[in-house]
Amino acid sequence: MSARRKKPESRLLGNHQRSWLWGRNLVRETVAAGEWPILELWLADDLPRDLSDLLVRQVSLRWGCEVQRAGRDVLERLCHDSAHQGCLARMGPFPYRTLDQLLDGAAEKSAFLVLDGIQDSFNLGAILRSAQALGIAGLLLGTRGQSPITSQAARSSAGAVNRLPIAQVESLPTALGLLRSRGIRILGTDPHAGTSLPRTDLTGSLAVVVGNESQGISAEVWECCDDRVRIPLGGEVESLNAAAAATIVCYERLRQNPTDC
Repeated sequence: MSARRKKPESRLLGNHQRSWLWGRNLVRETVAAGEWPILELWLADDLPRDLSDLLVRQVSLRWGCEVQRAGRDVLERLCHDSAHQGCLARMGPFPYRTLDQLLDGAAEKSAFLVLDGIQDSFNLGAILRSAQALGIAGLLLGTRGQSPITSQAARSSAGAVNRLPIAQVESLPTALGLLRSRGIRILGTDPHAGTSLPRTDLTGSLAVVVGNESQGISAEVWECCDDRVRIPLGGEVESLNAAAAATIVCYERLRQNPTDC
């Protein structure tokens, strides 16, 4: 059975296969959030009726897009994955916020995470998940060498992509200059920095920069940082995965600001 509605703008998140989100929780949260354009919704014909009716009603009211019902094998062929759980959504471009929207929507003395060239979409998703869970007010992405929000990033974020404000800017140095003009301190993470994370004051308005998985923070972004900070390590490994490092920084910020919990 197919319920056809007027389609929203037909641009896709990526190529055909990469434009799909799947999984009951992720699709349900994305539909309920009502921010990310949904172009098509595919539901397994054996999906529980209450969930199916809820999704159809919400997506029809918000996006007016096609709702298709089919066997699970059809959904698997569309997304190339058997773990779709009977819910599959074809997505339009991700709705990034502007930098002004990101800042204006945050509370006073908020903390932000800035990503400078994170290339692995699974790393990006893990960072999103940790940032949202640990009280970060928003995420700022550049465009050069940076993974955008993709279906893979959304899936690895476990739905956090719908709960954390995310802005994308053409120039991180320009954006960081604006942050500094608003009294936001900029810290860069560096495994060779002299100051360790536990001895760094992470209270007040703050933006922490996490750099590329192999090259770290770019030279032009370093020039915008007020200070450098390192995560102290006790083993023989010299550095951490970018997602692990971001998680530790986010936790330390929360530990120093218990009222944010």
